[in-house]
Amino acid sequence: MNAAQSAMTTWVGALSSSGVILPAGDAEAGAAVAAYVVGEERVVELRTFFQEADPAEVARERRAAVEAVIAMAQSDRDIHPEERHLLSQLVGRSGLDEDTQDELVMRVHKPEPIEDLGDRLTQPVLRELMLALAWELALSDGRIDDAETAFYRELASQLSVPKKRAKEIADAVAQRVG
Repeated sequence: MNAAQSAMTTWVGALSSSGVILPAGDAEAGAAVAAYVVGEERVVELRTFFQEADPAEVARERRAAVEAVIAMAQSDRDIHPEERHLLSQLVGRSGLDEDTQDELVMRVHKPEPIEDLGDRLTQPVLRELMLALAWELALSDGRIDDAETAFYRELASQLSVPKKRAKEIADAVAQRVG
């Protein structure tokens, strides 16, 4: 398993432990990363949000989060078949309806720009967690290229995360991963 695949496996754990996707056995490592970056109280806040929100709101947030993960993996334009497989597994565990899952799997194979992400991904803790996951992937191969840095900045902007907080998130991830 390469570094990017390992990072993606951690994402699955972080998202499942937070209630974004259906639980899995690999949730513990991801939960630790999520708690380190946003804090345990905020992870509980996110989990509670997903338990209490209406189904349409849950579906909107889940879909937007999965789209963001797919875009993260594609940001450096170097996606391996194993990474596609992991993304497809993530889609399958999203709890979304079959038509939506089919659309998302198509995105895995054919990148599309993410439109109106900030309007659809509204939960503040999830926004920060998505930034953390994006930076973890960027760090996973031991180098940060310009496309990854640009994607991170754009994602932070779309999600209305202030530059200072986005830097704090990136620093926390780098400290945790390093």
